[in-house]
Order: sequence, then structure tokens, then C-alpha cells
Amino acid sequence: MAKRKTKRRRRKFTGVNLVNAAETYVQANIITQGLFNADPLAFLIGKDSSGYGRSDLAISNTEGKVRIGIGELLGLTSAGAEANWGAVKTHLDSEWANMLVSSAITNVGFRVGKKFLAPQRRMLNRTIKQLGLGSTIKV
Repeated sequence: MAKRKTKRRRRKFTGVNLVNAAETYVQANIITQGLFNADPLAFLIGKDSSGYGRSDLAISNTEGKVRIGIGELLGLTSAGAEANWGAVKTHLDSEWANMLVSSAITNVGFRVGKKFLAPQRRMLNRTIKQLGLGSTIKV
């Protein structure tokens, strides 16, 4: 009887893909800017890009939109959580179309970019693998 051909097992990559991480951050930024008027880092830790703390997040900017962090949504600040959820609804009502278009353009842009830059990405991944980081980082 002839020997059966066995399928080769592929090792599954368990590291971090930097391009996918960047795409995730950009999509998270679109959502948090639209809903909470803050970038993801400001939303999670309560500091905006200028370094001010959580107490400065729940302030209006020049457009009259309130920057909201996770602390404000959970009611950990002086303002009640219900008022902040109302502000989130107001932000959603005014920004849903921008969020939808921005998200779609970002998705298409990353897909096209991945295709066009595939040779460069392969070269970078080969170099990363030669440096011994291939099991943790991928571009």
C-alpha cells in the first residue's frame, strides 16, 4: 500500500501585526472622536493629548462639543453619568455620517495599502525574522 501524503502543519503566528494594530487604532480613534470627542488614549486614561487630567476632559471645545472620558460615563466625576450619556447621543446624532464615511475610507485605504506595499512588507518581515523577532512582530 502506498504511503499517504500528510498535510504539512503550519505554525500559527501568535505575535503582533503592526499594520493591523495601526488600523485598529485608527478605527478606534474614529469611533472615540465621533462619540466622545476624545482620542482613545484620552478616553481610557482621562488625559487628552495636551496632558491635562480627567477633570479637564468634560469641558466644551470651540464647537460646543464636550470631551468625555470613561470616568465621566461611569459617573466618577462631579457631573452625573446621565448628562454625559446624553452628550454621547448628541455626538452620535451629529457625527454618525462622518464616522461611517471615515471608517469605510480607512478600511479601503488599509486594504489597498497592504496590497501595494506587499513587497516592502515581505522584505521588512524577512529582516525582522533575521533579527530574531519574527515570532513576536510582523509588519
